[in-house]
Amino acid sequence: MSESEISLLIRLQNLDSEIDEGRKRKKILVSEIEKVEGRIKEIQEELSAKKDQLKETKKERRVKEVRIQEIDELLQKHEEEKYRVKSKNEFEALEREIAALEKEKDKEEDFLLELMEKEDELTNLLPTLERNFALEKEKLTQQRAKLDQEVAALDIKEEGLGKEREKVASQISRVYYQQYEQLRKLRDGLAVVMIKDGVCGGCNVKISPSLIGQARRQQVVYCENCNRIIYIG
Repeated sequence: MSESEISLLIRLQNLDSEIDEGRKRKKILVSEIEKVEGRIKEIQEELSAKKDQLKETKKERRVKEVRIQEIDELLQKHEEEKYRVKSKNEFEALEREIAALEKEKDKEEDFLLELMEKEDELTNLLPTLERNFALEKEKLTQQRAKLDQEVAALDIKEEGLGKEREKVASQISRVYYQQYEQLRKLRDGLAVVMIKDGVCGGCNVKISPSLIGQARRQQVVYCENCNRIIYIG
């Protein structure tokens, strides 16, 4: 019975260790998937921001063009009014208004030129950004698919290991199984360890000859230091 119990406990520990490793790997993969999704979202936002910037620039350019047209119409109107004024004061007031409008027009035209240059730059840049985005998204999508496949494979493997674990656990006596589960919680998932060169594989403390003798006889024995179940490999 003892031999059967220790063999089953060793098998159970190996299964749990494999399940734990799979879950750790899956956690890493999920984190990598989140990073890939974040990068895809980031480059989408970058491209969208450039498109919005171009849209806003075009809008500003149209506003400036309308204002320049309005100024030109006012200037033409004031030039015509100069021939109809009857006093020097009215003439000088028109001259000042014309000068102010011409100054404003110069500023608006400078600003319009800047907007046109910016619009041309963005218009020429966007096709390149869209191509780069498509290439990067395809690359990231393939990476995501590969990670998803690995996660799916781990899920299938864990399901199989879980079924095998249930089968093994059902054959272990209730007392030993409860001790095993308690040790797993207390010892970071490692309840059953092999004696290596006369020391415990869990805490590296020397095992007494009497316990080694019991372990050789396939009895369930415990490390006197860490209380893990120990066995001879």
